[in-house]
Amino acid sequence: MKTLEQLLLEDAQAPLADDFFTARVMGALPPPKPRASWWKAFLILGSTALGGLLAALFAPSGTSALQGVLDLSASHYLTPSALAVVATAITIAIAGAVLAADE
Repeated sequence: MKTLEQLLLEDAQAPLADDFFTARVMGALPPPKPRASWWKAFLILGSTALGGLLAALFAPSGTSALQGVLDLSASHYLTPSALAVVATAITIAIAGAVLAADE
């Protein structure tokens, strides 16, 4: 005696006769619209500019990236140098995410 699972599995593996229905439907679909490529450049430039502006706003004058990395490694997360390094890293991550999303 076959179990319900075996019966369902056998039924699911049986080929379906569609009399070229799939081919007719796919042939009736309109061709895909070309994608505008200007938005990719706009998003990359816009997100990079916004992130750079935020990084510049968080960084006081005389802040060095090396000092920020040293502050982060010493668990001093809220120093101006550390915030500038984090903001710069976020800017690069956003730009990378925008680039990766299009691929």
